[in-house]
Amino acid sequence: MRMTFQSICTAAFLLSVNALAQQPPFQVRVAPAATQPAPPLQSFTIATDADKWLLIGGRTNGFHRTSTREATFPTADSNQDVYVIDVALGRAWKAPIPQEFLYQLRSTNMEYYQDGNILYLVGGYGATCNDDKPECYVTFPNLTAIRVHELVSAIIAGEKDISSYITSIKDDRMRVTGGELLKLGDNFYLVFGQDFEGVYKGGITGHYTDQVRRFKINMNGNTPSISSYQAFNDPNGGDVDSQYHRRDMNVVEAIRPNSASGLTVYGGVFTKTAGAWTNPIYIDQDTAGNTKITVDAGFSQKMSQYNCVHLLMFSQRYQTMYTTLFGGISLYYYNKDGKLVPSNIDNYMPFINTITTLGRLSDGRTMEWPQSPSQALPELMGANGVFVPSPTIPRMPGNPDVLNLDALPKGETLVGYLYGGIHAMAPQISFINPSYADSTIYGVYVTNTVP
Repeated sequence: MRMTFQSICTAAFLLSVNALAQQPPFQVRVAPAATQPAPPLQSFTIATDADKWLLIGGRTNGFHRTSTREATFPTADSNQDVYVIDVALGRAWKAPIPQEFLYQLRSTNMEYYQDGNILYLVGGYGATCNDDKPECYVTFPNLTAIRVHELVSAIIAGEKDISSYITSIKDDRMRVTGGELLKLGDNFYLVFGQDFEGVYKGGITGHYTDQVRRFKINMNGNTPSISSYQAFNDPNGGDVDSQYHRRDMNVVEAIRPNSASGLTVYGGVFTKTAGAWTNPIYIDQDTAGNTKITVDAGFSQKMSQYNCVHLLMFSQRYQTMYTTLFGGISLYYYNKDGKLVPSNIDNYMPFINTITTLGRLSDGRTMEWPQSPSQALPELMGANGVFVPSPTIPRMPGNPDVLNLDALPKGETLVGYLYGGIHAMAPQISFINPSYADSTIYGVYVTNTVP
């Protein structure tokens, strides 16, 4: 039977899709950068100004504990400075957080999004005093706007009072920590998270929002305001049984098989049994501005359910969105025999060093590809850290966080940097095997394996 050119191309495309179901068309590795000018931080916020990084908030110690014998988020370990980092020059500058903004801006797990030159900060958890009294701990009801370029320039110039570059308003709808803030079109989306008041006592406590909150942020001069606010609840009901009952997950920009922009929620904690969520949630917005939220019950995520470093890439050639997760805390892990196994009561949601790629293929399927232990991170790391793309790597139009995989040359390319987060000394931390805030900057290298 004669095959037409079109049928040959169709067959080749189907073969490529089937091949992608076996493995992604790239591999990822990390290696320490040549310069190491950054402080140890985890659960912080970041913005970029060309090749410079602006770091605000977070913590200088490791993973929090929940024992009543110790303060879980002591103010002594809050990051009380604003840092500017230049990796190429190996330089760092800092200035103290202005007193009028101190409490929110030294908090942990603020939601944040950089929109052009403005960094928006929402919520966060921390203390409104310095002596760690239980009544001082709150989730902040603040929306803060920061002019990134002006603040970076001021800190490098040695200005100590940087308050003129920061504006903050109070709005109880922003009283959220452990969620994520992203943008689709003109709308911001504050996705899940919780409002925790008082000293932290454990994972399943706290008032989860169980919501996706959509709104616009308007700037009147340097002052932000909120309009067109709408909250989306789970149509199947809220509380602990809801798929919306999540925090500390990865919410990422995504490009759908039809090339539309959307948001994808991967993982998150905690279920009513103190476990992690495994079904992705898709947040989409049509051209009329209508929002649709869908739970993908057909896929169950095995790796890296807790918030961790993530690299986003899209291939127009394969119409596939790739999300690569670096380490973090996971339901599955590689055991000493190199087999991928579920965690159990003796090894519950361990810290891992596995690099895992999730791919949503052109036919709508989601695949998960953990790299082998020989291709892992050098340490148990990645939780609450960040990926910072190189400014020279091409992005997908309209999706500033998504790299253009097809534009990468064959072979290995430095696409950006992994920085910060929690460095664990063992899969299950303890007083003998503690954890630390990481200061090491790693180059992230992608090897394009497509012929």
